[in-house]
Amino acid sequence: MGVRKRKVFTVQTSGYEQATLTAEVVAFDVFDTLITRPFMRPTDLFLFMETEYQAEGFAKARVLAEKLARKEIRQEVNLDEIYSLMDGKYRSLEEKEIELETEFSVADPYAKALYESVLAQGKRVILVSDMYLPESVLRGMLDANNYWGYEKLYLSNAADCNKASGALYRYILGDLGISADRIVMIGDNRKADVDNAVKYGLRAVRWIPLKERYAVSHRKEMAFCRKDRSAGASMLVATDMLMGAIDAEKGYWYDIARRFGGPMAYSFGNYLIRNSSGFDRIIFFSRDGHIPMLAYQELGGDLPVSYVYCSRKLCTAMANLNLTDRDAPYTVLKYLYATGRLADENIASIDDFESARDYFEKNSEAVRKACDEALEGYRSYLENELSGARKVLAVDTTTMRYTSQSLVTGCTDAEITGAYYATTAGSTLKHIVYTDRTGQRLTWSYVNLAEFFFSSQESPLEDVRDGKPVFSSDVPPEEAMRQKVQPSMEEGQLDYIRFASSIFHGRRICYDPDTVDGWLKVLISYEKGNDTERLSGFKWGVDKGHLDYRPLLFRASQLPFALKQKIAGKLK
Repeated sequence: MGVRKRKVFTVQTSGYEQATLTAEVVAFDVFDTLITRPFMRPTDLFLFMETEYQAEGFAKARVLAEKLARKEIRQEVNLDEIYSLMDGKYRSLEEKEIELETEFSVADPYAKALYESVLAQGKRVILVSDMYLPESVLRGMLDANNYWGYEKLYLSNAADCNKASGALYRYILGDLGISADRIVMIGDNRKADVDNAVKYGLRAVRWIPLKERYAVSHRKEMAFCRKDRSAGASMLVATDMLMGAIDAEKGYWYDIARRFGGPMAYSFGNYLIRNSSGFDRIIFFSRDGHIPMLAYQELGGDLPVSYVYCSRKLCTAMANLNLTDRDAPYTVLKYLYATGRLADENIASIDDFESARDYFEKNSEAVRKACDEALEGYRSYLENELSGARKVLAVDTTTMRYTSQSLVTGCTDAEITGAYYATTAGSTLKHIVYTDRTGQRLTWSYVNLAEFFFSSQESPLEDVRDGKPVFSSDVPPEEAMRQKVQPSMEEGQLDYIRFASSIFHGRRICYDPDTVDGWLKVLISYEKGNDTERLSGFKWGVDKGHLDYRPLLFRASQLPFALKQKIAGKLK
């Protein structure tokens, strides 16, 4: 299947419409038919509340209280009765539950289309639900999702009988005063909505709920959700399901960026906003800071923003020169020669790391003087970007050596705090991090995917001159391919951020980093072979000068190189 397939969990509503043609009344179930939630399991809302409101033990207590209420009070309990059996410390969460149920309700687009078609036929429409929430809350949820025009809402806790036993159908027939065979019931529950309806003489058609349709074509995603029982995993998969149900086909690169890069950018953007208090400016380093910057702005971050041009090459030349680094001398010499800061024609003929190291050692004074001159020019550029800010949050995607932060820290008197999506090594520099990978053995694919999804369309940075970026004119095929697909990936990630923000009503949702990694494993598991038009065959620059391109996703052949890089990073 792969992640290229989309729109495979649609519903052909013509069959349902045919079933309603001879009916006088069409009855719709509400939950998991007309309306769903951004959770794969209904009780995951309670897990979310436990975390959101720091109410330890709430989720388990809420489930147990409902079971106890149905046993000791009555079968069709309401929410007040459930909360009456809970510990006093949880009582205030009843209003929060109502608030979240209303906020998080989402219409199934295909059920909505069927509902509107039935109304257009001139049919009488009634709604039937086994539910503990108050009628006013259900009506509010229906209003919020533009379900208008129904005649009556039959609610189990108000009628004190339910569909599960069938008694609610007897109640409806008595209330409407029409024969049962003039009503068609549409709902997702085989027993409550179909079998019991038929038992009381109604005609019934089972609605295939969105989750069931999604599961047929997204088995790996569902396996991930079954393994990770957290609220975050449930929300992540449900958001993928909901967005996939309404999103138009826009191609492979849009799709993977929306589905997998989107949750990363959404979480990191919210993480930055959550942790930006006390700063007077936030800067984003090129190129990997591009999507985090857009996410921060899209999500409503309110600090003044600067997009600061920086690269591993510039950082090595200006602040982090280390002769033991395998490609550092080569990178620095080529940078100084290309920018005219070191006009020695002998540099042009240097084509390997060892020759570069020999030249550097013999001409150390001249090389370091040129580096210092470059640093002075960059310091002036940075002062202009900081605009007098004294406490700065400096954002980058991933780091092992904190090179960009080191450079900026050395160029200004402002207090710089790094903010990273992921780090693979520790540092004495002040920083915060969304996911700390320091103790992980192999992080190749996860690090590369973050940088790949978050990067801008810009070519590799050659220099910053007179306050302006100078980009490389020699773009390797791998870079050209990345630039070609980047606009689609940017669109996909921003669409995800907007959609998630809308269904979660602006709440600062940060998926747990381990949950996001588990979700990325789903993506990686689809990428088999070596297709150059997909991630499976994509190559990514791993060196400072963007000369060494290796597979974006980890392959066994890259193990020696990856281990060497990891060890080198720890030693430095």
